[in-house]
Amino acid sequence: MRVYNRYIISLALLLMTTTVALAFAGQDQLDLYFAAYLIECLIVTLLFAHLNRSGRRALGIIGVFLFIGFICIVISRVLGIIMGINALGSQ
Repeated sequence: MRVYNRYIISLALLLMTTTVALAFAGQDQLDLYFAAYLIECLIVTLLFAHLNRSGRRALGIIGVFLFIGFICIVISRVLGIIMGINALGSQ
């Protein structure tokens, strides 16, 4: 099995396990899921950092987009706190 196949399978199993665990815990906040997925994706990517150069570059680009999404969620939460509204619609 090639290293990128192990990477994809590991990431898929980890994300599935997290989804089941958070759903079982009754969580319905999208930002919590996104933050957990982001952290897991970055950790698994670091563990599989020995991918070839083009694979590392592509995973780095994906990591940047995930980080931008995380920053958008944080900004939305901060604005919600400052303005006294619930910006993401979660309870």
